[in-house]
Amino acid sequence: MSFKDNLNKDALNCFLTPDEFAEAIQYTAKNGSPKTIKAVISRKRLIPGGEESGRTLQNQIEIFIANHETYGVSSVNKGGDEVLFPEVLGGIDVNFVVVDILGEDDGMWHLLVQK
Repeated sequence: MSFKDNLNKDALNCFLTPDEFAEAIQYTAKNGSPKTIKAVISRKRLIPGGEESGRTLQNQIEIFIANHETYGVSSVNKGGDEVLFPEVLGGIDVNFVVVDILGEDDGMWHLLVQK
C-alpha cells in the first residue's frame, strides 16, 4: 500500500469517524445534488494576522472533509459549493458557502466556509 493510499485510509478511518472527531454535514456541489458526508468542524473564531490583530473573523468556519469521490468530494468549487451544518453544537443547521481551499492532499480537503 502506498503512502497516498494510507493518507486516504487514515482520513476516512481515523479523523472522519463520528466516534472520534467528525460529524455529519450536507455538502452540495455547485449544480449538484446534496449528499451527506462526514466532516471535522473547527468552530473557533478565526483571528487574522498583521494589523488586524486582536479582531476575529465572524461567520467563517474551517472544515476538513475527505478527498474521496464516494465518502467526500473529489473537487471543490470556491463560491459555488455549499455545506449545511449547525453553527454551534446542538443548534439548527445553517447554510455556508465554500469561500477558500486552505489545504488539500490525497486524504483530505481543508476548507474555509462562510455564512
